[in-house]
Amino acid sequence: MSSSRPGGGPSLAPQTTVDGTGSHARASLPFSAWDAVVLAICAGVWGIAYVFIRQGIVLGASPLAFAAVRYALSAGAFATIAAVRREAWPSARGLSVSAAVGGVFLIGLYGGCLYWGEQYIVGGYASVLSTTAPILTVVFVYFLIPRERLGPRSLLGILVGLVGVVVLVAPTLAGGPTGGWMGPFFVIGAMASTAFGSVLLRRFGGGRQGLWQIGAQFGVGALLLGAIALVLPFPEVLPWREGVWAALAALVVFSSVVGYFTYFRLHYRVGPVRANSVTYLIPLVGIAAGSGFFGEPVTVWEVVGFVIVIVGLTLILREAPRSAR
Repeated sequence: MSSSRPGGGPSLAPQTTVDGTGSHARASLPFSAWDAVVLAICAGVWGIAYVFIRQGIVLGASPLAFAAVRYALSAGAFATIAAVRREAWPSARGLSVSAAVGGVFLIGLYGGCLYWGEQYIVGGYASVLSTTAPILTVVFVYFLIPRERLGPRSLLGILVGLVGVVVLVAPTLAGGPTGGWMGPFFVIGAMASTAFGSVLLRRFGGGRQGLWQIGAQFGVGALLLGAIALVLPFPEVLPWREGVWAALAALVVFSSVVGYFTYFRLHYRVGPVRANSVTYLIPLVGIAAGSGFFGEPVTVWEVVGFVIVIVGLTLILREAPRSAR
């Protein structure tokens, strides 16, 4: 069943079903060639984001203030685009669930942990750690959306992927050249937050995330991080430097507007596990940008760990979701 919205083409109405847990998650569609293109676009704009975040912090931006301002500007951008396109206002339930779940987990806690973690590690390394997100998503799907559980091959993929994560994090935990444990801890915490939030939104969100809903998520995320920044025992600052605001502009236009719009198209069509497989490609972009433009080092541990994680993710993505019994 399809419906139309003012100022735009036909929108996909959610085909929801109720499984044994009361979930109203829409059934996943097969991963198409167009989905692969959208995935590549999302990976490109998100991969470069890790480097811009790191550069803003290096130039003096406090992490939570930097993230809060980015998210506030992103919320305004999405609201403006939605108004210009005359996109229909979502239902009260759809907007509130999207704002609460997406705003807290997909934007707020994710962004706060990511920006905080990038104080301690380079952007390329942070992008490599992002490959933990699909693995964590599979775990949350297993408990929260039984109808989209994956089978034995994916379980093997989880184990292989976790081995890769250990390889990625081991040198930092041992006091290697990439820093201490704080950076990986917070970045992986960010991935856990976005994985949990994407699964919750799939289960309770009720369908497609429109521009108003995405904007509401960014607004809640900005308020959450702004409130945390105000209660910290030290001041959060955002210096008026050209490099900081150039990085902020790139993050709003590309990583927020383009990145999240394409991500939620994937999330709606193919489900959270495959949508979060965008992190499969992000390290290639992040490491290439960090090394090519900013001279960030690439270690053997990163290459080996990344390859192992990719093997695990390949096992996960090659197995289609199965209906809950």
